[in-house]
Amino acid sequence: MVRDLSEILQRFGFTQYESKAYQALVRSGPSNASSISKVSGIPRARIYDTLESLVEQGIVMTEENAEGVKTYTCLPVSVFLERIRNSWLTDFSFAEKELKAIENQGEKQDTYISTLRGKDNILAFCRILIRRAKNQIILSVWDTMYNELLPDLQQAVHNGRRLRGITFEVFQPLEGLYSHRLNDYMSSLRSENWFILSIDSCELLYGHSAERDSNAFYTDDSVHIYLLEDYIWHDVLVNRLIKEQGKQLDNWILPEMEEFFDRKLLPPSF
Repeated sequence: MVRDLSEILQRFGFTQYESKAYQALVRSGPSNASSISKVSGIPRARIYDTLESLVEQGIVMTEENAEGVKTYTCLPVSVFLERIRNSWLTDFSFAEKELKAIENQGEKQDTYISTLRGKDNILAFCRILIRRAKNQIILSVWDTMYNELLPDLQQAVHNGRRLRGITFEVFQPLEGLYSHRLNDYMSSLRSENWFILSIDSCELLYGHSAERDSNAFYTDDSVHIYLLEDYIWHDVLVNRLIKEQGKQLDNWILPEMEEFFDRKLLPPSF
């Protein structure tokens, strides 16, 4: 994704012309308004009010010679960036405090379920949940999403969090995670992959794997959490039993599953 510096600076509250003027001063050094207009592409009719706005904000300083010609100088980049960082952190801390206060004052639903849409949102929320785990993370995940979250999971383990669950098509998962056995049935599910992420048995995110760019669902409902944690445990248990008993047990389980659900589940090759 191509990123434009002017657009980034505008996110911090600068206008398009202000961001271009500052960049021109960084590039050219102390300059008069005419030179800044040429370098930045800002129309002459707008350059003076743009520079005056930056002067008022303390981003640009000005000196006037005996002939009345003004020379403009910008804040050093390191100072400018530190100022932006401090301002953003102050605003973020205020917003965080106030929004959480509003959230705590609101009436709580008995059951809370919300929907997340899109790969980036799902991955971002997974990382938030993993970071705020205090004791345990229970996980069921396919390989692509596992690899996306691996650094966050490693950091959680390093911080003393207990990791348990099952992975699909991950051949050397982190300690505490089991690798699901390979068979034709599981391979047939490759295009239907999903994930479950439970944090401290208090918060749950589950749904389509992030790379499918579809939907996931967040809840703090204890029934959802119990059922899906229990689902993961039974998946782990079956895989451990088959590992102990060999392929013969798998050959019994899969047809029994098909009969139980009364629909065709197994691929023709089974």
